Amino acid sequence: MLFRSLGTLGIVSWLNPLALIPAAIATGGMLLVRHRFARCSRDLKRLENTSRSPVYSYLTSTIRGIRVIRSYRAENISLKQFFHLLDDNTRANYLFLTANRWAAIRLDWITVFFTVFVTALALFVRIIGRQFSAADIALTLSCSLSLTGLIEWSVRLVR
Repeated sequence: MLFRSLGTLGIVSWLNPLALIPAAIATGGMLLVRHRFARCSRDLKRLENTSRSPVYSYLTSTIRGIRVIRSYRAENISLKQFFHLLDDNTRANYLFLTANRWAAIRLDWITVFFTVFVTALALFVRIIGRQFSAADIALTLSCSLSLTGLIEWSVRLVR
């Protein structure tokens, strides 16, 4: 994966060296989002896993002691306790998923701005008279999108 991203970076820098400026800015922005997201994501995942354990434990003990619960007619008490534990786990899971969406939206916006800047720079280079064909512009955009996808994937991978 590293060689693929280095090859893509090499093609982009060979075709349009100005595209490295938005690439550096996009990488910095994605690393900043990752820095803000990583610790929160780890803590939320830990909280979600911690709150899941009592749900499974309570469910197991309820299944084993269902005769006792029914004999004392404590179904409502048992059900209320189970739903309380399940609500705690669902809250933690929802927060974890919300944090993931927060990071994904920020990373997608960085990718959009990067694509806009690379397109503008490619058109600028074409306008100032350098021999830059439409195929070169298309290859630059294609490789740039691939590069941001690789950077975004690697930022999400390291948590």
